[in-house]
Amino acid sequence: MKYFWDSLKVSFTGARLSHLVQKDKIWDHGSMTEYTRIIFNMVQKAKSNKNVESLQKQCTVSCFNKLKKELDQKQNHLSELIKYPVIKELAFVCARPGKKRKHDKFTALITSVGDNDHVSKSILTGHWSFVRQGEWWLLDKIR
Repeated sequence: MKYFWDSLKVSFTGARLSHLVQKDKIWDHGSMTEYTRIIFNMVQKAKSNKNVESLQKQCTVSCFNKLKKELDQKQNHLSELIKYPVIKELAFVCARPGKKRKHDKFTALITSVGDNDHVSKSILTGHWSFVRQGEWWLLDKIR
């Protein structure tokens, strides 16, 4: 049932994006997809280098602190990390223009594949949320 719900959200979000981009070019599906891929790769590189400082300008303060804390905790459990993950599938499941004090926001459902010491290929799925900061998107949450 979850697969159906995600498919429905992807369809609805696609329709919303085509409407939003007419008012503001920041909602361009292609640009958002490319930016999400870039940030995904930057996060994976930062994790493999064990240095999240390079992400400071691409993340909200709360997200940056969470990534830094997560990396510090995983220093002792490096074998659990998925190595060399790549995006297998990316779809937008939420696009919400800001109202009053809330920021514009979008959420991407990312399915990635990577190697692990214990399993030859691991598949991970996560929701990556971004908020608008001026004419730019910042990574806000990874769930």
